Amino acid sequence: MESRASAIIPLTPAVDHSEKEGYFVKLSSGEAAVVTSATDLPFGIILDGEDTDGKDSIAVCGGNAGPVEVKLNGTVSMGDYLQLESDGTVIENAGSGARVLVAIALSDGVAEELIPAILLTPIYYST
Repeated sequence: MESRASAIIPLTPAVDHSEKEGYFVKLSSGEAAVVTSATDLPFGIILDGEDTDGKDSIAVCGGNAGPVEVKLNGTVSMGDYLQLESDGTVIENAGSGARVLVAIALSDGVAEELIPAILLTPIYYST
């Protein structure tokens, strides 16, 4: 039986992910692909992105990988629940409409920053 010490796995990127650390991904034909919809249920987040000749390091959502860095698409405060954006980044939970909560912020931050967060098992809401 095979077991892992962490919920971090290698996956082949669908396209070059060398500049995509902190972006959420889904599985596409067994490869890591950055999410393309704010209502996608992501598989994980890129910790170390590679080009298509390498393997991304992916922290699996809900897998207790410990704190990871997430890419922001707006201003957030420590303790905010973070919702997925259509480009794989996150924003503060808007609290209404269709959305997927993916993490909890462990520090304050602004758009384009990487901040530490705890991954959640993705939670889809529609209100």
